[in-house]
Amino acid sequence: MKDLLFVCYGLGIGGIEKCLVNLINVLPEKEYSVDVLLMNSHYDLLKSQITRTVNFVDDFKYVMNTEMTLNNIRSRGGVLRNLDKFIKYCIFRMVVKLGKNPVCLFKSLSKKYDVAIAYSHHDYSPKYVADKVKAAKKVLWYHNGAYIKEGKAYQKDKECFSAFDFIVAVSTDCKNILKEKFAFLEDKFIVLRNICDVDHILKKSREQLPLNFNKSAINIVTVGRLTKEKGADIAIEACKILCDDGYNICWHWIGDGNQVEIMEDKVKSMQIEDSFVFEGNQDNPYQYINCADLYVQTSYYEAYSTTVTEAKVLCKPIVTTDVGGMRDQIKNGINGIITPISAYELANAIKSLIENDDKRSRFSAELEKERLYFTNSLKEYENTVFL
Repeated sequence: MKDLLFVCYGLGIGGIEKCLVNLINVLPEKEYSVDVLLMNSHYDLLKSQITRTVNFVDDFKYVMNTEMTLNNIRSRGGVLRNLDKFIKYCIFRMVVKLGKNPVCLFKSLSKKYDVAIAYSHHDYSPKYVADKVKAAKKVLWYHNGAYIKEGKAYQKDKECFSAFDFIVAVSTDCKNILKEKFAFLEDKFIVLRNICDVDHILKKSREQLPLNFNKSAINIVTVGRLTKEKGADIAIEACKILCDDGYNICWHWIGDGNQVEIMEDKVKSMQIEDSFVFEGNQDNPYQYINCADLYVQTSYYEAYSTTVTEAKVLCKPIVTTDVGGMRDQIKNGINGIITPISAYELANAIKSLIENDDKRSRFSAELEKERLYFTNSLKEYENTVFL
């Protein structure tokens, strides 16, 4: 039996977290023992979806974060009982304010693992696995469709990434982006596409919607964080174009984020409140996707879209912007439509599907044929990063 450690920032609702849960769930219990260390265990909404035995390492003993560590100190007996931790936490806050990496203050794990995986790439996880974990093999998962760091931050990543035996990119485009920045690490790059739990998606998609879709409207669904990279502004502008052109649509955006108020104000200013609905975070977005007429993804950049994969499993006609991993997922004109990053182009693509029932049916039929692909096994993983 191999001992695996996964380190991630949390298990809140998000694409990376879903992919981690799916991967953990397919690991045979007789072959793999799994430990999980979360940098912030407060974000644990997907924890209940793990269906196999997992040991969650007590993050309070090993790491800190700015959101919950002080509350944890209070709940575990207060400052006096946890004086060493409190002093470290105060230093931690100062280090963070100075823009430095505080991982040197974190406690090392004593256990040695066969494979240690930093499953999130933009938090403390990579540095923690690189510096604080003993393992025969170390793996970094990279999920982003862009790399924008420069200067000292880039130099620190060069040093940190070098500590890993494998750097997993989740799409070919993602790998190419990394190769441009880290050419000297090219031999370590490998593409492993995310495992998709088809049975779980199909089961959850059949649950009853908490609120009824307007059956007289064309229902469009997008699932994604309300952050800049997910392109909610493009979606809202495309929605306005469609409404002005006389289309009766209701666009449901599922997800929360730091642009909620900005996007809500944008919808109000365009007077399309009845046509663009913010549904917030949903622990079961599949029922929304399943009831949609179209699934649309409007990202500015994307490594490999988990939600597009889920829409494909549910055989929904898909429109997506022409970014990164989308080209690995959609065959333009065959099982979906890829458009330039433009509200006008996006609206035109949506119109072409609204007005052409045969095209929608053709896309759905093609996606149904492809569904077997998503029942992928662990073979690629077992022959590489878990070997």
